[in-house]
Amino acid sequence: MDKAPDLCILCHTPEREPLLRIDSWSILRCPHCHLGFLEPRPSQEEIEKLYSPEYFRQYYDEGLDPSSPEFYKRLRSEDHRLRFIRPIKRSGRLLDIGCGYGYFLAAIRSRGYEVRGLDLSEWAGTYARGKLGIDVSLGSIQEGVFSKESFDIITMWHLLEHTPDPNLVLRQAREWLKKGGILVVDVPNYEGTDARYLKRAWDGWCLPYHLWHFTRGSLIKLLQSHGFRVVKYKDYHSEVIKKKLRAVLPLRPVARFIAR
Repeated sequence: MDKAPDLCILCHTPEREPLLRIDSWSILRCPHCHLGFLEPRPSQEEIEKLYSPEYFRQYYDEGLDPSSPEFYKRLRSEDHRLRFIRPIKRSGRLLDIGCGYGYFLAAIRSRGYEVRGLDLSEWAGTYARGKLGIDVSLGSIQEGVFSKESFDIITMWHLLEHTPDPNLVLRQAREWLKKGGILVVDVPNYEGTDARYLKRAWDGWCLPYHLWHFTRGSLIKLLQSHGFRVVKYKDYHSEVIKKKLRAVLPLRPVARFIAR
């Protein structure tokens, strides 16, 4: 195990307060910005063991047949991400960091974007390259794989909470972005409706894989500290509320709308 950071990586203060404890893992948070972090921290060797092939088999499919109905259904599930990006940038060169099998990249490529991927998983990258024809580089963001100002758009779907050093990731992303480019970051929000309702049972904690735990405010503050200006954000609908509303027959048609 590694020692937790002595100072908040955002506020640079030593104060911390308990947020949650599950088994042998604790989440502490900064009382000023509410950025949460795991205590104790897995070492780099332990992190590599955590992300074994068994982890990917547990959380992801084995790579869908691109000619199957399931594949096209999976791509349609990315529509909400496309709807978020397209009003801001309707074309350009896009990098998805932590791209996995590349389903999102395949979906947005069909709308005319030029796409690249970056991931640590060799077998996920092999699928994306071999089955989908997507150029995926293997390695970590620390390795500086791309040239400066290479991309119009960089996306990170549920990546930042996994990385040992969010500041390093954001610095590198800013370097790879062109002037006027956009960065899209998606993370769980522990102040959201489902987290508050489900408490310890909320799947957004995902210990010990999630090293950092964000609120909307702490994420925005972190992005701003790297020179980014927030132009758009969205909250996902509450699965808890949607499920409750769908149990009431007259409310089923509007359950999703209200849950949003």
